[in-house]
Amino acid sequence: MTDSDEVPHDVRASLGQLLAEARAAAERGDADTARALLDTAETVATNKLPPGERRDRVRWGCATATDALPNGDLAAAYAAAAAARLPTD
Repeated sequence: MTDSDEVPHDVRASLGQLLAEARAAAERGDADTARALLDTAETVATNKLPPGERRDRVRWGCATATDALPNGDLAAAYAAAAAARLPTD
């Protein structure tokens, strides 16, 4: 995977927030909000993460979480797994 230095802090923060909010929305059963947040996170990952395994896995996690809706628990688990692929500070 790429080094965390290659992913700007604002991108990491934005993706982390989007995925956390998507997970929370899915857990409370708000599929529409979760779907919108996951779509946005996938777009950010596509446009802002450098090409490679991390970007592919985050995008896959977002898409899979979206496909899991309206099963909130499963979607939340996929959103959490996508977030785990983000570099830490």
